Parts: sequence; structure tokens; C-alpha cells
Amino acid sequence: MSYEEKRAVTIGDSVYYSLRKNIMYLNLKPGESINTKEIAEQLGVSRSPVRDSLIKLQKEGLITTIPKKGTIISKIDLNRVEEERFLRLCVEEKVLLLFLKCHSDSDLAELKDNLEKQKECISKKDMESFLEYDDQFHEVFFRVSNKMLCWEALDNMSGHYRRVRFMALSNVLVVNYVIDQHERFLKLILDENVEDLKILIELHITQQNKEEKALIEEYPDYFHCASDDIENFLKKDFLKMIK
Repeated sequence: MSYEEKRAVTIGDSVYYSLRKNIMYLNLKPGESINTKEIAEQLGVSRSPVRDSLIKLQKEGLITTIPKKGTIISKIDLNRVEEERFLRLCVEEKVLLLFLKCHSDSDLAELKDNLEKQKECISKKDMESFLEYDDQFHEVFFRVSNKMLCWEALDNMSGHYRRVRFMALSNVLVVNYVIDQHERFLKLILDENVEDLKILIELHITQQNKEEKALIEEYPDYFHCASDDIENFLKKDFLKMIK
């Protein structure tokens, strides 16, 4: 590969990750119009890597092109949030059970160190870094279990769910709840308590239903959903609570 080709790859990756990060942390808001020329000028690059990045982000469901209206940041789709959450739950439960069989003391030490960094982020009110460490905490399960392809697939297909997670972190009760559950993960792993781990992972991934209802009410323009979608979404949550 020539120097020019390597530089193009580097620039393309940089543009993609920059745009994706800004979408995930809502610096580029759901429903906001974007312009290839303006982005290229802001990043100091040509339009080509911007266009390539937008195509990639569109495949991930984070960019929407509307005929005669242009390109926008995709609004958060509740049905997609549900599917992305379901996918992660199914995969991570299996991976966590594999982790139980193959982890080492150093892996547990890494999880404990990560948890301390999460607490530091809370004290600094740095929710972007908190979410990064939260993801890294779970990534350990996949890396140690030699399932990084699964982790990368989940990461690439969880943009709607991740944005909701980030929005929910504005509630300090949610943040503290996440920390409490991560501490419980460590204890259950040490105790090799398989059944309670299965319960905890489901609770950990699905717990945000209540917060999502509040977010829909506070930021209705961020969500792509018809009134019947919201009704079904809330109904599913209610039925789950009374089981």
C-alpha cells in the first residue's frame, strides 16, 4: 500500500470515528441536518472521506437520507433500540458464562481497576468517559472469552441503544445503579454464581425502560416513533413489571 493510500485510510478512519463519536454523545443531535461540504471544511479534509464515512454510518442506521430534503442524523428508533438491546442480551449472557470458565485473577483485577475509573468519572461528572469505561468493563468478558468479533459486531449495531444509554446517564440514580450492578458482577463472578449472573445481566441491560419513557417525554424530537410505537413500547414495559 502506498503512502497516499495509507494516509487516505487514516483520514477516512479519523473522519468516521469523529462523526460516530459526535453522534453517540449527541453533539450531532437526532434529526439534525448535516452537509458534506460543511463537515469537510470543519475537519479540514476533502469531501471524499466524509462521503465514505456517511455511507458507513448509514449502514449502521445512524444516518438517514431523505429524498429532496437531504441527510440527517437518524432519530432514535424505539423498535431498533429494543432489537439492539435484545441482541446484546442474548450474546453477552453466553459470553459471560464462557468468561466464568476461563478468567484469571488479572482479569478480575482489570475489572476492579476499571470500576474505580468509573467512580472517578462520576466524581468529575464526565459521563462520556464513564460510558467509555462502562463499555470497556463489558468488553473484558468478550476479550477474555476470545469473542471480540461478537463485541465488534454488537458495537457496530448498537448506535440507537447506546444513545439512549448516554441520555439516561443524566440521571444520577441511573449512574449509581450501574456502579452497584458492576460491583455485584464482580461478587457473583468470584462466587461463581451462574444463576444470579443470568438474572443480573438481563436486569443490567434492560433496566432503562423506565428512564426511556421519561426521555421520550423530555426529548420527543429525538425519537422516531409513531404514537402506536410509543404505546406498544410502554405497554411492553408495563407487562414486564407485573410478571
